[in-house]
Amino acid sequence: MSSERAAPLIWDTIERYFALLQAHAPAERMREAVLTDDFRTGFVDGLIWQGEQGLRDFLEARAEFFDESHTVEQMSRPERLPTHTRLDFFLRHRLDGSPVSDTFTGKAFHIWEFAPPLEPGKAPGDGRPSESTGDAPADGRPGDGNDGDWLVAAQLVEGFAGLDANGRRLFSQPVSGLYLDDR
Repeated sequence: MSSERAAPLIWDTIERYFALLQAHAPAERMREAVLTDDFRTGFVDGLIWQGEQGLRDFLEARAEFFDESHTVEQMSRPERLPTHTRLDFFLRHRLDGSPVSDTFTGKAFHIWEFAPPLEPGKAPGDGRPSESTGDAPADGRPGDGNDGDWLVAAQLVEGFAGLDANGRRLFSQPVSGLYLDDR
């Protein structure tokens, strides 16, 4: 598949992932809609959450953020997978008893791996590849909820830039995951 045809499908997949993440969708919904069964997320050279329990642990670790946005600014040409992105993020949380909320902002650099859509007639978990193939997935109509939708196999943070003080504190120990010293 050419990069011109792959790019809209990759953008759609990333947008569907972040829409569910920002809506605090349960793990089951995310796995049904946009993730492979062995989905991985975390930090390159740091903590990685993987599989069903890993996804639940990841979502629990970030559940305290009640207001957030992720805006992808740039994506590598999807001629070869994996794909790299640069995005701006904004997260907000409030500690119990605090009269004010804290914000966390900066840029994150991600590496993404995708899996082809489900084969027609296959149920979730019965046709999803166990890992990214490295090939561009097949054609489909972005976001139509049908078998043409790609799946995210991995979303890993490669690094950060422009972090505010709270962002530096949150991501100061990638081997430990999300780290706030005031919890």
